Order: sequence, then C-alpha cells, then structure tokens
Amino acid sequence: MVRLTTIGNFLSGIGLTLLAVAIGVKYLLDSLSAPAAQLVYPFYIWVIALAMLAVVLVISVINTFTEITGFVHPDDKMMSNMLVFIMALGTLLVFGLLEGTDAITQGYLFDMGTMIVIAYIFLFVFVFFGSKISEGAETGQIKEMTSRFMLVSLLLGVIMAGVYLLMSIVKDSLSYTWAAGVLMVFAVALIVLIVIFLGRQYEPVGE
Repeated sequence: MVRLTTIGNFLSGIGLTLLAVAIGVKYLLDSLSAPAAQLVYPFYIWVIALAMLAVVLVISVINTFTEITGFVHPDDKMMSNMLVFIMALGTLLVFGLLEGTDAITQGYLFDMGTMIVIAYIFLFVFVFFGSKISEGAETGQIKEMTSRFMLVSLLLGVIMAGVYLLMSIVKDSLSYTWAAGVLMVFAVALIVLIVIFLGRQYEPVGE
C-alpha cells in the first residue's frame, strides 16, 4: 500500500507545478493582451493548488503528530514538511501576482511571507542552541537556563530583525514579482540548509 507520506509528497509536487503553471499562464496572457475573461484562468489554477495545499497540510499533520498510518521515519517527515513549507509560502506569494491584486495587498502578502520565513529562522537558531539552553533542566537549574536563554534571545532578535530589515529593503526597492522571487529563493536556501544539517545527524527512530 502506498504510504500517506508518499501521497502527500506527490500532491506537494503537483501543487508546486500548478503554481508555476499559474505564473506562466498569467504572464503569457499579459503578453498576448488577452481579454479580461481569460485573465482569471491563473486564479482558477491557483485555487486548485490551494485546495491541494489544504489536503497536504492535513496529511502532514497526521504524519507529524500522530501514528494513525503507522511509523514514519523522521527523515521522511522532515523532507515532506519541507515541501509543505515551500508550497505554503509559494501559494501565498503567487496570489499577489494574480490579476486584480493591488499594491497594498501585495505588501501585506509579502510581509506575511517574511514573517513565515522569520519563524523558520527561529527554529533554525534553536536547533543549534536548544540543547545548550535546556542543559541542567533535569536538575532544576532554572536561573542558569534563563541566563543562557537571554543571550540566545538577544542573538535571535538581532538575526530576525536583520532579516526583516533586509526583506523590507527588498520590498521597497524591487517590484513585487522580483521581491517575492528573492524571498522565495532565500526561504528555499534556508530550508535546504537546515535539512542538510539535520539530515547528517544520527537520530534514534524507535522500534
């Protein structure tokens, strides 16, 4: 029987392909000066991709937080959720490219995408420092933990503020299309980096 993880990954691939098709169709119609009735075609394609994202999110939650479908290897979960993350961010940003989306809405979408990426940076930093921060928790060394957490929080705040400033400059300096592309490339690079880093670490997988 095909595993639910495999189905989720397959749907994620289709969803990402549909997003790319929606972008291609949108710019093709613009270049051909297509009538208004045809300009909604990319939106219909985007809606299908959004529906697939909803299904993929449900599958991802089931695989990540339950064992309803049986044991799923941690590496498979990580790769699957990486695709979900990319698809979710792509769906959000592509909506800003569709016909009828004004500059204000595009700004909101870009800011939301930036916050999603910053949240991932939060995870990335705590992957490195989480074990060090929690050292001594089993013996009740709360003050020691708090002291370490203060410094890590300061470092994390500086990094996140720097990323937000950088993305704000990108948004103000480039068109939405190029700014969204820069944000997407940055997000994908960050995700691949953490997956490669964690993928090289040994992790017990249970029975």
